[in-house]
Formats: sequence, C-alpha cells, structure tokens
Amino acid sequence: MNRLPFFLAICLGLARPAVGVDYVEDVLPILETYCLGCHTQDDAQGGLVMDSHKALMAGGGSGLAITPGVASSSRMFLMAAGKLEPVMPPDDMEGPTPEELEVLAEWIDDGAKGPDGDMPLKRTLRTPKVPTASDVDLPITAIAISPDGKRFAQARFGVIEISDAAGKPIANIQTHSGKINSLSFDASGQRILAATGLTGGYGQAVLYDALNGQLIREYVGHRDVLYAAEFSPDGTRIATAGYDQTISIWNTDSGDLITTLKGHNGAIFDLSFSPDGRHLVSACADETAKVWDTETGERMDTLSQPEGEVYAVRFTHDGKYLLAGSADNRLRVWRFVSVDRPRINPIVQTRFVDESPVVHFDLTKDGRGLVIISEAGNVKLLRTDDWSVVSAMTPLPDAATDLAVARDGSSVSISLMNGEIIKRTLPAIPDREQSARASRIEPIYLDVGPLATMDEAKSESIEGIIDVPRGVEVKGVIAQPSETDRYRFTAKRGEVWAIDADKTSGDLDPKIQVRDESGELVRRTRLQAVRDTYFTFRGKNSMQTNDFRLFGWQEIGLDQYLYSNGEVTKTWMHPRGPDSGFDVYPGEGTRHTYFGTTHTTHALGEPAYVVRELAADEAQEPNGLPVFDVYYENDDDPSRKTGSSSRLLFTAPIDGRFTVSVSDTRGHSGADYGYAFRVRPADPSFTVTVAKVEPEIHPGTGREVRLVSERSDGFEGPIEVSIGELPEGWRSTFPVTIEANQKTAFGMIWLPEGASPGENPVDLPVTASAEILGRTVERAAGMIRGLKVGGAAKVIPMIQPIDRDVPEGDSWTIEVPRGETVSARVVLKRSEGFDGEVRFGNENACLNSHHGVYVDNIGLSGLLVLPGSDEQVFFLTADPVAAPGERTIFLKTNQDKGTTSLPVTVRVK
Repeated sequence: MNRLPFFLAICLGLARPAVGVDYVEDVLPILETYCLGCHTQDDAQGGLVMDSHKALMAGGGSGLAITPGVASSSRMFLMAAGKLEPVMPPDDMEGPTPEELEVLAEWIDDGAKGPDGDMPLKRTLRTPKVPTASDVDLPITAIAISPDGKRFAQARFGVIEISDAAGKPIANIQTHSGKINSLSFDASGQRILAATGLTGGYGQAVLYDALNGQLIREYVGHRDVLYAAEFSPDGTRIATAGYDQTISIWNTDSGDLITTLKGHNGAIFDLSFSPDGRHLVSACADETAKVWDTETGERMDTLSQPEGEVYAVRFTHDGKYLLAGSADNRLRVWRFVSVDRPRINPIVQTRFVDESPVVHFDLTKDGRGLVIISEAGNVKLLRTDDWSVVSAMTPLPDAATDLAVARDGSSVSISLMNGEIIKRTLPAIPDREQSARASRIEPIYLDVGPLATMDEAKSESIEGIIDVPRGVEVKGVIAQPSETDRYRFTAKRGEVWAIDADKTSGDLDPKIQVRDESGELVRRTRLQAVRDTYFTFRGKNSMQTNDFRLFGWQEIGLDQYLYSNGEVTKTWMHPRGPDSGFDVYPGEGTRHTYFGTTHTTHALGEPAYVVRELAADEAQEPNGLPVFDVYYENDDDPSRKTGSSSRLLFTAPIDGRFTVSVSDTRGHSGADYGYAFRVRPADPSFTVTVAKVEPEIHPGTGREVRLVSERSDGFEGPIEVSIGELPEGWRSTFPVTIEANQKTAFGMIWLPEGASPGENPVDLPVTASAEILGRTVERAAGMIRGLKVGGAAKVIPMIQPIDRDVPEGDSWTIEVPRGETVSARVVLKRSEGFDGEVRFGNENACLNSHHGVYVDNIGLSGLLVLPGSDEQVFFLTADPVAAPGERTIFLKTNQDKGTTSLPVTVRVK
C-alpha cells in the first residue's frame, strides 16, 4: 500500500475523522492487528512494548514512539504511514488502511489518551479467516461424561455437543471462544463448564445449562488461555488455570472471584479438587505439582519429584493419595498428609508406565483402576493397589486430546485430533493377591534322617550324571579343566531342599546350577522392573552394604528389590544427605543378595532397576521396562556367612528329577580342588548372640545389650529375646524383638538413681525363641556377665517431649505416623564439673527403633549436645515401611563407656 499521499493529507490537515477516538474501541484493535505480534512484554522488538498504554507511551530503544498532540512528529505513526524507515509493519506485511491511519492520527493529535478505566481482558481474535475443507472433521479437543452417566459432551472448535447415553442430541452450543481445552459436568450433571480463551489475550471459563445449552455465566480474569476448569465437589466453586501461571477460584453462582493462587512458574495444565473440596492440586510445566488450601489460599506443599512437565493430576476417590503423570514417562503417587498445615507429602510410588510422557489419565469409579494415555498413543490400565500396569490396549491411531471413563468402569472414551472418539473396553482388574495365592507353591519341609555319604570318584555315573539319594553329602574334586560334576535327585512339587557346595581344599570357588530333565536351567522367578536408575558417583564392590548412590534415589523406597547385572539386593536405609547413598540389607557387615543371586561388582553408570516379583501365572507388566528371569544358580552364599561357598534354597516346581551341576565359577581346576556337595531338607532356623556388655552401670543410666541374629534356610520371622530375673529395683527393656528380616536389636538394663551396690556381680542368661513351621523354637543365646552398680555418671541423659517435662523415671510414648516426622528433646543432667560435649550418634542414635524409624535432619555432626548446653531438639521420622506397633527406644552417650538414657516407647501408627 502507498501510504505517502495519506501522510501528506494528514500534514496538511486535509484528513480528520469527524468524531472522537476511544483507545480501547478504536486504537487497540489496530495495534493488535498490526503491532502486537512483535511488540509485547514477552517479545519486545526494539525494546518497544505496545500491549499496554503505559508501556507504549514509555517508548523503546529509539526513544519515544508517541508525541502526544502531534501525530506528524510521532515515530510510530511516521513508520506506520511509510514516511520513516524502517516502515512498520515491514514491507512484506500488510499495513494499516488509510481509514485506520486516520484513527491513529486523530488519537495522537487528541493527546494519545489511555483507556478510561481498566483494560478489558476479553478481546476479539484478529486473524485471517482460513476456510476449512468441507469434508474435514475438526479435532475433538475435550470430552466429559456426567456423573450419572446419562449425558456425554464433546467439544470441537467453537462448538459443544451434548447427547444422551444413547447418542441422541440434547444440545448444540455455538460458542465464541474458539478452542475448548476441557469440559466438566457438575455433580448433578445439569451444568457443564468449558475452559477456553484467546492465546496471548485472555482466558475464560464458560458455564452452560447441560439440558438446553443456554449460557449461564462467564468467568473472565486470566491473562491467557485456560487449560483447566473444574467444579468443586459440591458445585459451589469453580477453579480455573492456564497459560498465565495463576489459579483462580470463583463463586459459581455469583461469578465473583474468591481468591487467586500464585506460585507456579509455568503453564498450568490440570486441576483436581480433593473429595471434600478443601484442597486443590495443580499440574504445571514447571515440573511440579502443588497442593493448595482452597479456603485460605495457602500453598500446602510443592511436589517437586517429577523430572519433566506435569500434565495430569488427581486426588484418589478416598482423598488419601495424590497422583501425577509427567513428561518423564512416570506416574507418581504421594500420600496426602498436608491436610491441616503445610507438610511434606511422602512419595509412596514412582512407576515407569510408558516409553513416552503420560499426558492424560482418569480413575475408574470404584477407584481400583487408573486409565492412562501416553503421548505415543498407548492406552494402559493400572491397578491402584500396587500401581502396576495390568493391561495395554490397542494403541491410538492419532494424538489423544482427552479421555472419560464410563461410570460403570466398563470402557473408556478417548477423543482424538482427527475428529474421532475411540472407545476401548476395560478388562477386569486382576486381584494380585488372589493371583499370587492361586499360583503359589505351598512349601513342604521334610525330615529324611541322617544324610547319606558318597565319594564322587567312587560313584557310578550315567552319561556323566551321578544319581544320589534324597538327602546326601558327596565328596568331590574338580580335577580337570572346565570340569562340571553333575548329581541327580528326585523331588516332589513344593519340597524345599537346601543345596550347598563348600570348598574343602585348594583354591576352588564353587558354583551350582539346577537343571530339569530336559537339561534346561530351572527358573526360580521373574522380576518385573518398575523403575529404572543407575549408579552415580562411584561403583560398588561385591561386599559393600553402604553408599549405594542411585539416580533419582528420592523416589526409591525402603525394602525395595534392586536388580543390577544379575544381582538382587534390597534397600535398607535411605541416604542421609548429599554425601551419602542407600544402605542395603542387612544394614551392616557384608551385603545380602536375594532370590539366590550372586554378589557382583557394579560400575559407575551401570544400569539398575527397582523390581517386583511376578506371580507364577502373572503376565509381564506392559510398562516398557524389562522382566528378568532368575534361575536356580549361585556361586556365593547369599548371606555371606560361608564366604565363597555356594548356597541355594530350591523349591521343586513339579514332581520330577533334577540335576545339580558343580563347577568352578572361573573354570579353574586342580587335583586339590576339593568340595563337599550336599542336598539336604531345608531346616529354617536361627541363632542369637549377645555382644559384650559393659558391666559397670551408673545409677540413673543404663547399658545397651546388642543382640545379633543369624538366620538360615529361609527363616525371616521375628525373634523374641529374654533375659533372667533382675535384682530388685533394676529395670530392663526385655523381652526384645528382633524384627522380621532384621539382623540386630538392642535391649537395655537401667538403674534408678540411688541404686545400692549389690554384694556380687550379676549374671543373666539370655534365651531366644521364634515360631517356625508352626512350633516354638527356643535357643540359648549366651550370658550377660558381671553386671554391677558403678559410681556417679558424668551425665544422665533423658528423652523428653518437645512441649513438657516428664518426671524422672516416668514412662511416656512418642507417636510417629508412618511417612511423617515428629520432634522430641534430649535433656542432660550433668555432674558437677562436667561441661563437655555429649554425642549420641547419627541416624541410628535411637537404639532399638523400628526398622524404618530413624533420627532425621541431623547434619554431618549427628545428634549432640554442645558444651554448656543441657538439651537439644531432635527429629524422629517413620518411613512408610515401618511396622505399626510399639517398641522401646533409648539413646547412648559417648561418656562413661556408653551410658544410656531411660527408655521411652515409640508407637508407629
């Protein structure tokens, strides 16, 4: 367009509009059409911002753009009119018409006045109209099913279509909003809410009557398009959120804005109310989900574990858990505890569910299932009792935009960008426990009497295999290079046999394998990977139990199996700071392995997986992660009690004959490479030993009694330890239970202040008992010898509540909910002249606590009371794996050879 003649007319005063010009009605539309594409707050070319009157009047990098009162001297007008280089918009773009230039000139000459009042948020989209082909189906961008299942809604560009359950149309709503990003019915199913808006302009939620399509109300207040609009459960409030990073809560009936929630740093994609409506969870591109109190507007927690944009969030139907799906291909589950005050909601599950981002999900009505859709178009059903993927349905033919689960849980409807709605039938959700019970082999324990004895060199073999009795010990030698000796025995389904191979001479490192009658290795189990990780910082040798540094460790729980390079370990204690890693079982000494796997050295960066055991007939979980077959083979004792000897517990999967091979794991041999091979009935059992107890007990304090168990042939149950009768006035924490699967527990013997010395030292017998195979087994565990009353202690420690003082000698209870942290105090009574530092240890300072209960937030120095101080607050955390119930705990000082406090009770609930 040749703009010069019009400019001359303006300069000569020959062209002027006849009426006044309004900034909002007349000027802003021109700026939106030709200028705002390059001159907004977020993209200000030349430093000139034009999306607000104030910014426009401030000018840009070249100075003022507007000279109020003189259009012919205003840079913006001169460029728009083609008089000043560079011409704006650039020559390859359409510029203002002569009539539009007249409007701009009149406005400037009249003083370039700003808006009269607030700027309107809702503006008209000024883009070229591009007609679509008549035979093209517009994308379906959102769908919803009413709570009673009687109405179905779908949205295309500018249209919402509502039909009944049979597909008969109810309402066809022509909107002026453009793309609709979400739809939701209220609890009655009679109102429907749409989230929409103008990209870069405004966001609005629109409420319609779902029975006749009539507009009820608009909710306008966001500065950019909305992605989510949700009713509160009672329908009295509406929450909205979108690209402008804010959440608004509105009164549904009046349309008044109740509160605005700020704190996110990215577009907000999804919202979910808690079942009682008190809380809201939001999903954001800033890689977090946030929990809000909808009544106060307070942020209760930021869930920052995701490693990518969070696209979908939900409260579970019972309100106990929070769910989030994100761009890192994972589903995360948190236990919801920040109900009444800001708190950390503990993460209880992280599941890798697909090879691509999780973009949509919804719960079934009964809450037992979760349907997820990935960016790649994979549709999967998860079981919510363990968050495993139980079904993968046919992938989608196009990109999904939304989903809605049928109210009876029988199917899911999925809207696509190609304009289709796909319906997938949801399979029945299998009960994992029932499946496991149905396929479980009931163990049979035998008593075959004394073991038969054989000599491999003197035994007859058939095709290189020696048949042996049920219950035998064989003396053999791996004399030839790469030699493998084979022994065959019979077993019936469910019989549990212990298979041992011990070195008796030379440098033999024995390895054993069990094969079936076809010569194939017998599979012990299958392990399904549910999360991927890898070793960071440094590798691990085959002995260590500590400092397992793993990528994403915050999302790996305790008592989880970890598979890496054929070895399976089990997490025992979380890292306690930035310079530490997991401890694995048994938490001390050399590490244990599981499922009979062999200890292995692991390299820096080596892949590892959190795994779970699949039931015998359970299908592989279609989550995109591998399944590992574990066979009956071993070349090291899994508990390391016998060093490099081999140990296996073999449960016969069927009736038949099984062959055990014995070889050197390195292929070495020699005339002195002797071994003892045994096939014996498994005999679950245990022993308990008592560590040396410091004999002198100072009045007002106690002495720890450390109890160490060794378990054999699969016994993992609890062990109760008791001591003999104490002298009058003495106290103890016995009986003490060594928890199931644990190696150590701590008892304590305590003397009150003023205790009188006895005539003779006290000796106490220790006994241990456990229930094994339906009977009580009791073992002598040794003696505590020479206990006596000592002199005054340097310091008497006490554990006290955080908010009061309990009289000395009285008992009280610390309650710790699983997944939470509570505080208490350690208080000192110092002897005259002692003012030194008193240390109590690190995270394990509270002796005899439940597995998973530990002292938290202690720093590098551990729990200590500084010189000149008499008390210190400490924190006690209970991991979700901690068993509910009570245990007595106490603290041990570094004074007087380790005096202890009076015990208190910890109740985990």
